[in-house]
Amino acid sequence: MYSVAYEVSAPVQAYDALHAAVTEVTDSTGEGLLVHLARPTAAGFEIIEVWESKEHLERFFRDTFPKAVAKLPDMGGAGPQPKEFELRGFLVYATQPVVI
Repeated sequence: MYSVAYEVSAPVQAYDALHAAVTEVTDSTGEGLLVHLARPTAAGFEIIEVWESKEHLERFFRDTFPKAVAKLPDMGGAGPQPKEFELRGFLVYATQPVVI
């Protein structure tokens, strides 16, 4: 598994718009993505993801992310770089995707 976190200094509405755009351009399988969490922070928002592998994340950034960003107004500059972290535990009980 490959775990990453992003801290973004932008209004949480930027996350909402990006998340909606990604949902529009991707299939429903979320190939390789095991979990995606987002939360507002004092500085903007944070995203935490767990992927099956680093290659799955790289494929997402190569094939899907540019299509989603193209649907949005210019947000200025490159996005934040992922920060890898060691995942010590991972447990999911849901058998169906739960989207909030």
